[in-house]
Amino acid sequence: MHNIKSTNNYKVFLLLALGVMCFFSLLGIAVVIKSDLFRDASTCINQITHIVCLVFLTLLAGYLIIKKETDGVMRYYMLFLFNVFIALFFSTLIGSVYGMPNHTHQIVILSTMSYFFSISLFLTIWLYQKQFIEDSAVARTVTVLIFTGVSIYTGVIILNLYRPVLFLVTNDGLFSNSVEDHFSIIIDFFCILSLCTATLLSKISRTRKLSFLCCILYPVLFSVLSLNLDVQNGGAKVLGVMSLVVILPVCLLFFNANDELEKDVLRHEKEQTELRVSAMISQMQPHFLYNSLAVIAALCEEDPKLAAKATNAFSDYLRENISFANKSNPISFSEELSHIKIYVWLEKLRFPNKLSVEYDIKCTAFQVPALSVQPMVENAIKHGICKTKEGGMVKICSFESDQHYTVTVSDDGIGFDVSQADSDGRQRLGIENTRYRILEMVGGSLEIESSPGKGTIVTIKIPK
Repeated sequence: MHNIKSTNNYKVFLLLALGVMCFFSLLGIAVVIKSDLFRDASTCINQITHIVCLVFLTLLAGYLIIKKETDGVMRYYMLFLFNVFIALFFSTLIGSVYGMPNHTHQIVILSTMSYFFSISLFLTIWLYQKQFIEDSAVARTVTVLIFTGVSIYTGVIILNLYRPVLFLVTNDGLFSNSVEDHFSIIIDFFCILSLCTATLLSKISRTRKLSFLCCILYPVLFSVLSLNLDVQNGGAKVLGVMSLVVILPVCLLFFNANDELEKDVLRHEKEQTELRVSAMISQMQPHFLYNSLAVIAALCEEDPKLAAKATNAFSDYLRENISFANKSNPISFSEELSHIKIYVWLEKLRFPNKLSVEYDIKCTAFQVPALSVQPMVENAIKHGICKTKEGGMVKICSFESDQHYTVTVSDDGIGFDVSQADSDGRQRLGIENTRYRILEMVGGSLEIESSPGKGTIVTIKIPK
């Protein structure tokens, strides 16, 4: 209920933000018309491009808010859109009074706001981008570097109000050539290098890397144009200004289209994996079902009380198995362990003198995918212990370290050659699906060590 209320509040906030964008777009158009749009060719081209971009961003934001899901990572994408819109809005206001005497103070204030929102584009790009990049030392370092760079630049922007270090506006309303802006170039290069490093070193797809690199280009182009005094002071270069119009829509459309494509691919992969997991579970249940019923049937004559206990345990096992199979979220290890103990108890009824199981459980307060450890125990019993004449032991352990929770399932059964098993061409859906679910649901790993005649150890690590 709380999540639904929070989502509704966020939707209302987005609709209000969209209303503000519509108002500012209309305000920008009114200001541009009132300030004599056609007073010179440079102003006309510059202002028309800004108005086109403002309207485009408003329409794109409206489409995403009304038609698309804006939860999760899309929130950061919307933040990026709003940031671009505000930076362009202040640039539009600057163009309306630029070059006019007696407007020096207004140009300084508007330029200060434009500079701030231009540099913060790096921050909003990174906030969106880091949602798709695995948590690592590089990602954390880039986060610190981007926040540090934006903070330093914000301080320089404030300093510029008292001592010109970024720009100086003359009494004629033009940017002065006497102040060279080195800070913008340094901070831009600093942020670009950080973002590109994180992008290229990440494990995301090539198409997503390309889309991020394209979007990183936009604030660079924005800064380069703002530093071009020929553009600012009347000698407009049509190619540079038109590049602004072309790059902005292309980046945003490619960014959004690629995001939707990635979601479709991931959704398809998830559906296929869920089907394979369901098929695996449906194949596993009849095997255990027939053997357990045979044991219970034999106990009905030999030990009716034990048969009744076994029937109840078998009923609990089936109920939990069906319940776990339908769960898409992780469960506590204590629940998985309880399920394992029921399974082991039923198996020991079948092999009372051949199977022994030892538990060394030091922690249970962590999450695992449902039916992730139990199949490993089943493999240890079925393929390890039961294939030996004398039987053996299965040991189930759990412990924690500074960075991981670890579960091991080991047996002293027949074992196998892992290298040959990897190259024999046979599909092992149980192991592969379990490994995939552990990785996707809890970010963990599953490793198998085995040697013929020495047994097998399965290690599952769950990061804290």
